[in-house]
Amino acid sequence: MPEKPPPEAVTLLNSDLSQMSKVEKLKVESKGLFYVAGSEKHSFASEIDAMTTGAAETISNEAKEISKYFGTYKQQEREAQGRKSGDYIFMVRLKLPAGGELAPAQWEALNEASERFGNRTLRLTTRQGIQFHYVYGRNLGALIRFIGQGYTVRGDRMVTLGACGDVNRNTACSPIDDLDPELPLNSRELAFAIASELAPRTSAYYQIFLTDDEDRTLAPMFVDEPLYGSHYLPRKFKVGIAHPRDNSVDLLTQDVGFLPVMNGAEPTAYDLYNGGGLGITHHQPRTKQLLGIYLGRIAREQVVDTVKAIAILQKEHGERRDRKQARWKYTIRRLGPEVVKQMLRDRFGLEIKEAAPQPLPPVRFFHGWNREAGGDDRFFLGIPVLSGRLRDDPGVRLRSAVLKLVSDLQLGVRVTPNQDLLLCHIPGERREWVDRVLADHGVPQAHKISHVRRQSFGCPAKPTCGLAMTEAENVIPDYVAALEKAGLGDVDLVLRMAGCPNSCSRPPTAEIGIIGYGKNDHMIQVGGSREGARIGKVLYERVPEEDMIPVLVGLFRAVRDHNPEGLPAGEFLHQTPVDELRRLVGYPA
Repeated sequence: MPEKPPPEAVTLLNSDLSQMSKVEKLKVESKGLFYVAGSEKHSFASEIDAMTTGAAETISNEAKEISKYFGTYKQQEREAQGRKSGDYIFMVRLKLPAGGELAPAQWEALNEASERFGNRTLRLTTRQGIQFHYVYGRNLGALIRFIGQGYTVRGDRMVTLGACGDVNRNTACSPIDDLDPELPLNSRELAFAIASELAPRTSAYYQIFLTDDEDRTLAPMFVDEPLYGSHYLPRKFKVGIAHPRDNSVDLLTQDVGFLPVMNGAEPTAYDLYNGGGLGITHHQPRTKQLLGIYLGRIAREQVVDTVKAIAILQKEHGERRDRKQARWKYTIRRLGPEVVKQMLRDRFGLEIKEAAPQPLPPVRFFHGWNREAGGDDRFFLGIPVLSGRLRDDPGVRLRSAVLKLVSDLQLGVRVTPNQDLLLCHIPGERREWVDRVLADHGVPQAHKISHVRRQSFGCPAKPTCGLAMTEAENVIPDYVAALEKAGLGDVDLVLRMAGCPNSCSRPPTAEIGIIGYGKNDHMIQVGGSREGARIGKVLYERVPEEDMIPVLVGLFRAVRDHNPEGLPAGEFLHQTPVDELRRLVGYPA
């Protein structure tokens, strides 16, 4: 029987609201995110007020969809088997274009916020943002108000607006863009410009969270969204800018990605990629892990306009009924890359030049001391943060150490796409003192930390993320310890883990990627490239949690002991047939 063709897409151009998903209706009826259209229409602020006074533990399910645009996710603690039976809590995400650079006062404020309103940790993300976890409803409004109190980033206040929701998310950029002494660039300027141009314009966020005026609950001051309109985008939208020597942003996994083309020391043009995205749904073959398509080369002065034009095309042509098919990666393939390219040229006046794409640079980590660009004797220090969880533990007080260094030396702080920290602009004569402060807090120097510990990370997953099927961040330390105990700590291999197939931590492009599958099983993909140019092949469809350590030990041993040509781990795993890898691991399909 021939395969049934997919249904025609429901878009803004061919359908009305009655044909679209419930989420679309909630967005439209919110009037710029101000109202919650449940059984009785009311202001979103009224639900925040109810939690603040203790009249409610959490927000309604309808408000949950609107809350994402304000950088928050409604959650409930979950048991080991996945049941939601614990406290109602929130995750709150700070939008931080290019990963900062955060000034000392900002870093101090975020640490204070984690103490007052969260669980005393800061969670660094793969999109270079910062998350607060275990925020109770009574503290939600106070937290967002606190971090929005004039602690500015490049002249703009810190906000959570647009960190989640169907808008442009945090615009990523190589964290060493202007720091690399061999090739200092200024692509970060573009990242901030893109973030500003594609930011939501509604007054709702400011009325709800950043004013104490009682009239804030009466009506929206203005609801116009010149770019997004009342529907916003069909799904989240992600932009990343790499560096010619660093692809830590994982360029091809972005909805829109740029790689600078150098003319001497200046990036006069950018290679343009479209339609990457790694999220799927298990057992639904129409959902796919996809890498970006190369469209050509765009002049630097048209980069921001290019992103804006692609967002408009996605707004108009993206799927509005089936959210699993709503990402730009599906839209561009449905329309056809050449059709999209012609639209960008004819309608928006963009000059996309035909040119062969440049080779992609490797994903880099920057752990340890690195000299900064410029004539001064200054350095940046890359601090590995296991799974991005910056915390104080008995014996290792990492968060306190970083806070002291930043405050005492007035350093800049950047978040990397590998969930690590860069402490920037350290005078050369203070390096020894910095190492001593870290040692006094129990923090080892980067070169004394094993490769597997520095290059493995997972998403938060259970018990907080409502989408997670399995653990990730909480089991990574056990995997790392077991690999180190087996003498495999210095195998140079990138391992990423996600608790669900949304793949926020980007497992499919890792050399070994682990994705939650069912209540306590994992899918394992292997053979992604260090350049992020390849999606790994499925080695095991499902591995129970109790078998994960033996499988990982077997994989790491295979890379170390059965790789006579000394290939990079990803190349070896890619080139070795699946059956042979399973034999080397000693674990059947």
